[in-house]
Amino acid sequence: MNNDTLTQQTKKVTPGIRISLRGEDFIVTNRERDIIDVEGISELVYGQSFKFDLRLEKNYKVIKPEETELKADTSAHYRQTKLFLETTFRNSSHYSEHIEIAHKAAIRGANYQFESTIKALKLPQPKILIADAVGLGKTVQVGIFLAELIRRGKGKKVLVVTPKSILAQFQQEIWARFAIPLVRLDSQGIAKIKIEIPSNKNPFDYYDKVIVSIDTLKNNAKFRHYLERVKWDVVAIDECHTVANVASQRGGLAKFLSERTEAMVLTSATPHNGKRENFANLIGMLDPTAIPFNGEFTKEAIQPLYVRRFKKDVEDEVGDAFRDRVTSKIDCPLNQDEEEALRIIQEFKKVAQEDSDGDHNFGALLFSIGLFKAYMSSPKACLETVIKRIEKNVDEEGVIEHLEELRDVLQKIVDEKSDSKYNQLKFKLDQMGWKGKKNDERIIIFAERRATLNELEKNLTEDFGLNPKAVVQFNGSLTDTQQQDILEDFSKEDSEIRLFLASDAGSQGVNLHYFCNQMFNYDIPWSIITLDQRNGRIDRFGQKQTPYIYYLISDSKSEDVQGDIRIVEKLKEKEEEVHKSLGDAGSVMGFYDQQQETKLVEKAIATGDDSLLDTKNKDAVDDDWLSSLMEDTATTKEEIKKDEGFASFYPDDFTYYATLIDELKAEDERLIPRITIDRADKVIEIEQFEELSSKGVLYDMPKEAFPQKNETFNLTTDSGIVERSIIRARKKQNEWPNFQLLYDLNPIAKWMQYKLLAQVDRGKALVARLREPLPKNTAWFVFQGITSNQQGKPMFSKTFVIGKSFDGASVGNLETFNEFLNQFRLNDRLTELETTNEQLDKIKSLLPEAVKRGEQLYKYTLQGGLEDELEDRLESYQEKLESWLTASEAQMELKFGDETSGSFHKKKRQREVNYVKEQMDEFYNEFFQLENEPFLRVLAVFFNA
Repeated sequence: MNNDTLTQQTKKVTPGIRISLRGEDFIVTNRERDIIDVEGISELVYGQSFKFDLRLEKNYKVIKPEETELKADTSAHYRQTKLFLETTFRNSSHYSEHIEIAHKAAIRGANYQFESTIKALKLPQPKILIADAVGLGKTVQVGIFLAELIRRGKGKKVLVVTPKSILAQFQQEIWARFAIPLVRLDSQGIAKIKIEIPSNKNPFDYYDKVIVSIDTLKNNAKFRHYLERVKWDVVAIDECHTVANVASQRGGLAKFLSERTEAMVLTSATPHNGKRENFANLIGMLDPTAIPFNGEFTKEAIQPLYVRRFKKDVEDEVGDAFRDRVTSKIDCPLNQDEEEALRIIQEFKKVAQEDSDGDHNFGALLFSIGLFKAYMSSPKACLETVIKRIEKNVDEEGVIEHLEELRDVLQKIVDEKSDSKYNQLKFKLDQMGWKGKKNDERIIIFAERRATLNELEKNLTEDFGLNPKAVVQFNGSLTDTQQQDILEDFSKEDSEIRLFLASDAGSQGVNLHYFCNQMFNYDIPWSIITLDQRNGRIDRFGQKQTPYIYYLISDSKSEDVQGDIRIVEKLKEKEEEVHKSLGDAGSVMGFYDQQQETKLVEKAIATGDDSLLDTKNKDAVDDDWLSSLMEDTATTKEEIKKDEGFASFYPDDFTYYATLIDELKAEDERLIPRITIDRADKVIEIEQFEELSSKGVLYDMPKEAFPQKNETFNLTTDSGIVERSIIRARKKQNEWPNFQLLYDLNPIAKWMQYKLLAQVDRGKALVARLREPLPKNTAWFVFQGITSNQQGKPMFSKTFVIGKSFDGASVGNLETFNEFLNQFRLNDRLTELETTNEQLDKIKSLLPEAVKRGEQLYKYTLQGGLEDELEDRLESYQEKLESWLTASEAQMELKFGDETSGSFHKKKRQREVNYVKEQMDEFYNEFFQLENEPFLRVLAVFFNA
């Protein structure tokens, strides 16, 4: 076979068709030029994934529609024909801007949750930044995004990157609600891979869908090497603000991944740190031509690439999913020893202020403020800071002598447990009737310093007689699996944990609200953003109880000390203000950056000027560019359009799957005792056996999702049953939901569908003989047309019907299968009739003319103006690309000019610009230009004779 012929034949290979290679049968799931991804459906390769380069395959053939063999369907009520058509529809890929499958997931399904995906689907490369506020459920939106791309055949290879603490939480959420399996590569997962996979095998080739932490990828050179050899269909990065600086290892890795995928979703409640450059980096990962190299951008340029909503934008839609929180200040009057400790610290500060000559960044001044901040956390934290400074043995003008005096006072407070804040905490817990016993409420206590957390753990355990299992500490020093285990434990109703002590490592992304609504801020972080994130652990979407948030705030008789305390307390008040206005915590100070906020608080304390927190600082971000992020964020009030993209024979999904199982049992008696259908409750139970195991087609299903030995897989199409199962799973340790969502993305559903498709030999179409209302002596050919672009990606798909009389005349064409279904009542219970060989021969003789008419109808009527529409879009994107190029080159001239010294950097920048231009130009041309001929196949024939 010469190369030209091979190329033409390759163009006929499109996702969804069946192909024979090397003596085995496969379903094509994806094609990119000459490379195809397939799933095996014949016995030897069943359930396995493969990748073939068709340029190297000599003995494969795509069946021409006129060469289709016809086979009479002898199944009861033509069940096999109906199932084959339905299953083909459900596995066909095409371009669509509507929600096709995610609305079936076990989610609430609010409009705003679908909007981010719909926005992304309008783009040639579906890429989106989900920048919703804390607690609005960004994980669910990632699940919707993944589900819709997988449905379209654009999500076979998926990489999800999250913080290490929430790997298991994220994996479980995506599986339980969307039945999308992600292989978790935490430290235990990596160890497992080393045992199960040959050392020279790339795990990212072996597993199609993986979830891993950014730090694992960053720190593991071998994994980075593996990563560089894989191209992904979808990359999702959670908490993406951690990768916004492309000069960092994390940022460089994220940028690399963005160049190795055509679909991407980034999530963060804090999508920028107030730096235009960092925000531009994130947008540049989504579309490198959205922002010129000078970093300047317009609202119009970035708006298609992000969504940003706050509670005020969604409260009308999901108001009952949030609870109004109650905050309380607990005054902690300082005792004599504490006043003395803070007096000494104030003396340090005063001396430092005199020596600083107005420089609030003066080292001694910052040290004194650091002592104050440490004490505001706890006397123990301050004591550790003092001891470390003394041990350095650097005596600056008698500083050591004063530090030793402070050390002695602090040691006394710690030894005598005379810390007023701790005593007020203990009093409040007593007042609540809390003793840390099994039936008591769960308490979360946040504190910045490890020393504070250690002291709280020690003292509360002693004073309340806590069982060691009743108290845990969550901090950044824990390993990924330790963090995940603690979060998994705390999320369960039967957890023995009653006291959850957390550093700010626990303030981002983790769900602590399932069985907890009581939280104490033992200290106040000097950042409103961090405080907002802390409070969002229990004040978030899905909280069933009123969240109670307490602030322990010291009260001093010293005017100077109280002035500093007042500055810190203002942070609490401002966080409450922004919460009530349902806005952006980062906008209060205008820095959008925790470190900058902390520095401003330090300055306010250094100068004694609390008014610095009342107005935006002169160093705050010029928010003209940020205003575009805040405008038009309200969600649409119109119902999101949901269109499955095909006409169904069945009233609901359960009926389809139950009928499918009946057919599989009829063909394979071994399945009869293994699969039970409860039609009343819409539940299907399947026994575990080798084919349906981790060694079989379920090799990538999370191990926690497998039932116990001798128990069954429980599947249901009822998302309410799955939701209740999710809630029940929170009752017991180490338990995942015992019901799986049964829909087309579930790997067990795929197993059923591929077994059904394998029943009909390649190149054959089933024939069903009907009575009226189908006109007598007519045959109706069901065609599927698929139009792909130059990349081999389906852009348009249509199922239609060509009617021919037995004398060869046309008796009508139906442009949608839905019309045919309804007009001739194919949903009814059909009576099977014998089809003779003579009748098959007659229908076969009509096939060439039916194909000819089908090609005309599809190409000139159904596909219609698609080519013109795509050419218009291509022109629009090329104009955008030229505008970006012009702006980038103009910026180069301004920055580098004609100076010789800048020639190297200018040439480097020019190469970068040219590379992006060439890459995007090639992509747009291949994406928006169609292959020469559409692919047409005969799916079935209905006739009356």
